[in-house]
Formats: sequence, structure tokens, C-alpha cells
Amino acid sequence: MLIDSLRALQHRGQEAWGIAVPNKTPLKKMGLVSASASEFKKISEEYSSFAAIGHVRYSTIGKSNLHNAQPLKVKDLCVAHNGTISNVEELSNMVGGCSFTPQHASDTLVVAQRLVSLI
Repeated sequence: MLIDSLRALQHRGQEAWGIAVPNKTPLKKMGLVSASASEFKKISEEYSSFAAIGHVRYSTIGKSNLHNAQPLKVKDLCVAHNGTISNVEELSNMVGGCSFTPQHASDTLVVAQRLVSLI
């Protein structure tokens, strides 16, 4: 069901897509969701879960690469976000060891790091 939902949303972001379920490393792929159709049965079986998040990426900040594809995982927290964080530099200053550089990072990663620092 999650993959079908992402396929329906792929017009919103065509650079990359990903899914995250509890107790697994997020699965991320470059390109369209439909381009991975041959893998859907395996993915659906391997990532079957009662809870999941998914994301299709259209980058506004950060390079278009698999590292910046979402969902992002920081420690035990997975985050997917659509939008631009306007105060990302301020947030990065609140997170120890986090230095934000737009060409190398995702603003969503900074938010995930900040959330983990508050938990």
C-alpha cells in the first residue's frame, strides 16, 4: 500500500524515493518509484510492517543524491519532510557537531538531528 501511495505522489518528486519501517534501515532509490516496479514484490515482503513512512524527493536544498533522499534516519528516528526549513542555519547551531552547508546537507537532516538532541 505504501509503494502504491508513493507511486501516486511521484509527480511531486521525481529525483528519488524511499520508505522506512521500524527496525530496518530505510530503503532509498534514485529516480521514479515506477522505475523500481520489478522490485516491488520483494520490497513489499521485506518491508511489510504495521507502520511506515515514505517520501518522494524534489530537492530545494542539498544535492540530488541517495544520501539526501528521504526518509532520513538519525539514531532510532526516521524523518520525512516536504518543504524548506527557513531557519536551518539557526537550528544547525543548536545541534552540537552539526554544521550545515547547503551544498552538502539536507535541511531535513538538521531537523532530524535537532529532534534527536531533544529526546
